[in-house]
Amino acid sequence: MHSLALVVALLVSAPPAASAPPPPSSVDGNAAFERLKKLEGSWKTDAKDGPVQYVMIRLVAGGTAVLETTTAADRTQVASMTVYSFEGPELVATHHGSGGTSKLKVKESDAGSLKFDGSPKDARVAAFALVMKESKLRQEFTTRESGREVKKSIDLLREYVDTLK
Repeated sequence: MHSLALVVALLVSAPPAASAPPPPSSVDGNAAFERLKKLEGSWKTDAKDGPVQYVMIRLVAGGTAVLETTTAADRTQVASMTVYSFEGPELVATHHGSGGTSKLKVKESDAGSLKFDGSPKDARVAAFALVMKESKLRQEFTTRESGREVKKSIDLLREYVDTLK
């Protein structure tokens, strides 16, 4: 009987077990980055749903980052840019546009798509996805406008692979 009382007393007085560390991200940032690198080149909107836009994707900074720039039809001014790079093991996208800067982290990655989610505090872009199929690329955005989320997408066709190599 004294043994049982001792065991109960030890269990009650024991410090709480440390909480388990969060599970590591299930997304392989390196594999996602390799998919991004395959998008390098020049892309153009299909212009069915609005003005022509051009998207240039380049591997930069000695191969440590991917830079995506979007311009209007005249290609003289950059309307927005996104830098894909690593913060530790995580692949992040820092988007700079007219609505401010948003930082997003890759949340899903498979052979055909990359999905990024932002923080609720992000200035403008809440989430976006790059969906790849053959020589086509779809960019799907969830933006915050006037306090509500709006979904938009643009379809791009590969113009050519243009590298500085």
